[in-house]
Amino acid sequence: MSKLLVFSFIQTSPLQLRNFFNNLVKARGINYSLGTLHKHHTSFSAELEKTINSEISFNNIKYLYKYVQQHSKWYQENDCVNRHYFNYLLLDPRVTNKLRERAGNLHKMDVWYTFLRAIFYVGKGKATRPYVHLKKAQKSLDEVNSIALVKDPKLALIVSIWRAKHGVLLMQAFHSISSEDAQTREASIIDALSMNHLTNRRLGVYCGPARSSLSSRERKYLGIALLHKLLGKFLATEECELYPLKSTKNFKDKAAIGA
Repeated sequence: MSKLLVFSFIQTSPLQLRNFFNNLVKARGINYSLGTLHKHHTSFSAELEKTINSEISFNNIKYLYKYVQQHSKWYQENDCVNRHYFNYLLLDPRVTNKLRERAGNLHKMDVWYTFLRAIFYVGKGKATRPYVHLKKAQKSLDEVNSIALVKDPKLALIVSIWRAKHGVLLMQAFHSISSEDAQTREASIIDALSMNHLTNRRLGVYCGPARSSLSSRERKYLGIALLHKLLGKFLATEECELYPLKSTKNFKDKAAIGA
């Protein structure tokens, strides 16, 4: 480090130094964070992993929105029956750690990566379907050697979150869509995140054009674009954790993050 640079730092106020380092973090290079090689190795699909390790790939997510637009348009025109379904995500608050509040001090790719890491289950349903998982987990909460927890990693993780004195984050998304629409969105998000990362025990099922026309890679592109849209919704809403209660009737919808 040159003497001139050292002298400049000495003459810099603490506030200016803090702003300098904040800007440095936000402007980090493709694979670098504060000058250190910084590449994430994840269980995500190869397509999704590129978006957390390459700033070019991350910025190109906007071009993947065409898959969402094509998907939505087809279902709006061809599947107008029984539009009572939605998708939902279960997230670990120990990973998000109030991400909305911290996002302003993080690089956008780090915000994206944190959001993705926090997701541990992807589902579809209607009415109170997401709360069924919480009800099942509640039954296993006080059991030391619960067979249900061994068989279902989703329930095991929910119980782990509760035992750590946290609540589960529930994010509902894409309301008022058909069953096949929700099923296809669920499948594409699962494929993007991959079964190796999630606690889902089975792959999703594709319907419509996604089944007949899209390649495996394009299906993942659809999932990546949907996840990116969900990140925006997540950051716009305060995190509200769901804790175990005596009855699932007490798990209020207002406690879930709506999208």
